[in-house]
Amino acid sequence: MRIFVAGGFDPDDPQVDDIRSFCRAIGQAVAVHGHTLLNGARTELDALIAEAADKALEGRNPEEGTRRIVSYVLQDAKPVHTYGTLIRSELETWELGDETPELVRAADIILLIGGFDGTTRAARWARIEGKPLLPFAAFGGAAAKVFKRELNSFDKKYGHRIERLDFEQLNSIRNDWADHATEIVALAEKVGQSRSVLVVMSYADRPDLKDAYGTFGRVCRELGYTCGRVNEKNAGTRILPDILERIRLAAFIIVDLTDLRPNVFYELGYADGLGRKVIVTAKRGTELPFDVKDIPTILWESQVDLEQDLEKRIQSVMKSAITVSGSL
Repeated sequence: MRIFVAGGFDPDDPQVDDIRSFCRAIGQAVAVHGHTLLNGARTELDALIAEAADKALEGRNPEEGTRRIVSYVLQDAKPVHTYGTLIRSELETWELGDETPELVRAADIILLIGGFDGTTRAARWARIEGKPLLPFAAFGGAAAKVFKRELNSFDKKYGHRIERLDFEQLNSIRNDWADHATEIVALAEKVGQSRSVLVVMSYADRPDLKDAYGTFGRVCRELGYTCGRVNEKNAGTRILPDILERIRLAAFIIVDLTDLRPNVFYELGYADGLGRKVIVTAKRGTELPFDVKDIPTILWESQVDLEQDLEKRIQSVMKSAITVSGSL
């Protein structure tokens, strides 16, 4: 998930030590739990969060930092840090009325901390783009004002995904900022989590594969997800870019290896390379290649067995996301 953290603070604020501690904890939590940090590289808050994320990624593949910390910088602005990847914005301004800032457009969810006019604009851009907002209100500032508005529309915007008390954690004060930051990142995953499931499988006109696809859809719907696959009729001008984008956005991907089609293996490899949650299935008797034999695979014979095993696997896969004890 791509989390855009926006905000700022006054260095003379009486809570400044707590604010800085929380910013560092947020940067670390975003990185540790596998998400991508989107950053404006404009304020001390941006620098603290990016630095913490970078430290959390030390010792990993050097590409992790460049891929998982991404900052957009206005054309005439000097970035306040050099962590991760710095991209010069194509826009001269991020004011309302112009084009949507790349940070907002790329984000899956937007977290606000304190802040001033720029933070208010980020919230407005988020609403224009329909992106979920998590305004951390405990430190006041623009985020506190945004929190009140979001709480007033909680039932409509967030009530189908989380409890109201979960959302109200954004206005709570804790002594342990590391734990609190982890809870906020867990909340972000709940709110920003896709409910869409992509199925990757052979398009062969076979009754058993049609039945399997029907089972995938039925089980997903019963668990609150929408399920579909990409074909020439529902894709854009090119089918592969559409499939790859849907892999990136899906809550998880079901890959059926029956028929051993090259495109299915390609898309499985792409999903695995992105670190996406993947559930692999195949009709019993399928001779799986050696390089995928170590992947846990549901081997199905009947649709009854497939339905039971798939439901258990989906529940297990989704529980393997961020789990936090306590109120969340």
